[in-house]
Amino acid sequence: MKIKMAALCMASVAFAMFSACGSTDVTENTVELKKDGSIVEYTVEDFSASYYDADELETFVNAEVESYLSEHDGTIKVSRNEVEDETAYLTLKYDSADTYADFNGTECFSGSIVQAQTAGYDFEQDFLDVNSEDGDESDEGSVSVEETVIQADVPGSVVVEDDDLKVLIIQCSTNVVVPGKIQYVSADSSVDVQGTDTVVVQADADGGTSEEPVYILYK
Repeated sequence: MKIKMAALCMASVAFAMFSACGSTDVTENTVELKKDGSIVEYTVEDFSASYYDADELETFVNAEVESYLSEHDGTIKVSRNEVEDETAYLTLKYDSADTYADFNGTECFSGSIVQAQTAGYDFEQDFLDVNSEDGDESDEGSVSVEETVIQADVPGSVVVEDDDLKVLIIQCSTNVVVPGKIQYVSADSSVDVQGTDTVVVQADADGGTSEEPVYILYK
């Protein structure tokens, strides 16, 4: 049920669905996994067309969330839903990866490798070993993309031997932030490591999401 803001306009225009994450300063769609397993999804979309209606956007989003919660377990909170300077900002807070996946109709899992395997996810693939070099850090402690080094492929059989690893498995085209230092990511050309805790999952050639979910392993 991803809410696509570009389609949230006058009643005569069909509503579509989309994704996002971050804070009031976020300028791109992002999904952030928190330490407690909850997920914050920030969406930032252009809202400059004359037929877009901010009040209708707010009503629609609230109605979609309320409708979902009336029929499903889990918690979703709309913490921001407004238009400023012809840009629409939507922040949704999900109590778990399961709720995020169910609401958006996509793949999303968070937990240990053993829990992922129990849930049916396999690690029979190659992963990129990510090592962040020491260097200048921002106030938030993140390392610039120039300081991030991607090494050779590592087989999944090696990755699963590290009991300290946690994994976020997600299928979407967005920025993704995890609550730790990334160690491995799926060996997929759509995955671009941007720092110690951030990757960008790029859209496929048709502008859609990849057919396979992306694995992000971190400590």
